[in-house]
Amino acid sequence: GECLRLQQILDMWKERNSSFSSRLILVLDTENSAPWVKAVRKVEKMYVAVQGAKMSPIQDAEAQEAPRLGDFTAEWVKYNCDPESGIQWSERGRVISAIYGVSKPWSDYALHLPTGSDVAKHWKTHFPKATYPLVAVANWCCGLNLLWLRLKLSWFPPSILDTGQGIKLVRS
Repeated sequence: GECLRLQQILDMWKERNSSFSSRLILVLDTENSAPWVKAVRKVEKMYVAVQGAKMSPIQDAEAQEAPRLGDFTAEWVKYNCDPESGIQWSERGRVISAIYGVSKPWSDYALHLPTGSDVAKHWKTHFPKATYPLVAVANWCCGLNLLWLRLKLSWFPPSILDTGQGIKLVRS
């Protein structure tokens, strides 16, 4: 049989959403999501995240029930929908653990922020000419901040990454 590859999904997403600034979050409840989590970290020019699961081998088959497909999704949805669910992703000995990966520009995403030219136009309208060089300095500082956020997210990813839209990506 054929299988769906990450690049095929990204191509479809790009084709349908090229004129929008949207994020794509894929939740994989499979035994082999780790390659997708690693691959999404290399994606450029798109805001993509992959939330995956790792199934741990059962040490004592009689003491624990084997994880089934769908168990991770049920826990992840409950965790995101019910803040008092009590689910601890960092708990040792979990049969199902969580992993996630985000594309390189993920931390750059922002809802409807003004562009550099919008800021410059506003500045020229409301501030004296002597302060115009400050616009260039402000844009440069914002660029440094974006670089810092990217580096921080790629080198030290948090165990819980809040997307800011009611969805949290988790890592065990």
